[in-house]
Amino acid sequence: MAEAIDRAAMFAELGADILFVEAPQNEAEMREVCAALPGPKMANIVEGGATPDLPNAELHEIGYAIAAYPLSLMAAAMQAMVTSLRSMRDDARPGQMDFVELRRRIGFDDYYEESEKYVSARRDID
Repeated sequence: MAEAIDRAAMFAELGADILFVEAPQNEAEMREVCAALPGPKMANIVEGGATPDLPNAELHEIGYAIAAYPLSLMAAAMQAMVTSLRSMRDDARPGQMDFVELRRRIGFDDYYEESEKYVSARRDID
C-alpha cells in the first residue's frame, strides 16, 4: 500500500488531475489512501471485487471525489437480457419499454428528422 501511495503522490507532483490507487482491500486502506494524497481521488467499485462497495456518502466522507462503477450497467443490462430471454422462452413478452420510448432513447426520431434535410426531389432513382 505504501508503494502505491508513493507512486500516486508522484503522479500528483507531475500534475495528475485525479489520483487512483488500485484495489484497497478494506475501509482502513481506503482512508489511508485519501488521507495520504492531495487533490481528488477516485474509487473504482466492482461489485464483489476487492474494494468495499460503500455508500456514496461514506465514500465522500472518506475523501473520494469520484466513484467509478465499471461493470454495474453492463451487469444490469445482462440481467435484464437474461430475464427477458427466460420470459420469452416461457412464451411471455417482456415489454420493458415500448417502441416509441426505445426509438426516442436510441435517437431514431432525431435521425429521421435530420435525414429529411437530405431527401431528393428525385425519389424515382434506384
